[in-house]
Amino acid sequence: MSQNRRNISRRKFLKLGGGVAVLLPLALIATDRAAAQGKASKEAVQYQESPKNGQKCGDCQFFTSPDACQVVEGKISPNGWCSLFVKKAS
Repeated sequence: MSQNRRNISRRKFLKLGGGVAVLLPLALIATDRAAAQGKASKEAVQYQESPKNGQKCGDCQFFTSPDACQVVEGKISPNGWCSLFVKKAS
């Protein structure tokens, strides 16, 4: 009977270990992709809540209405500005 218990535990252990061996690389790949798609912090791009030299987020190609940016994290004001500003094509 104790032999049977050990085999079941060993079998369960091997199944779990095999699952971890498959899932671990997938988790690492997903983490790398998320990091590659990460957005810049507001501080890193000198974000401010007001326009600068006539440039404002609402006129930038990266701005996503109503309050987001494709490259900067967090809520973004359409009247804000950052150093990554690129004017939308007319």
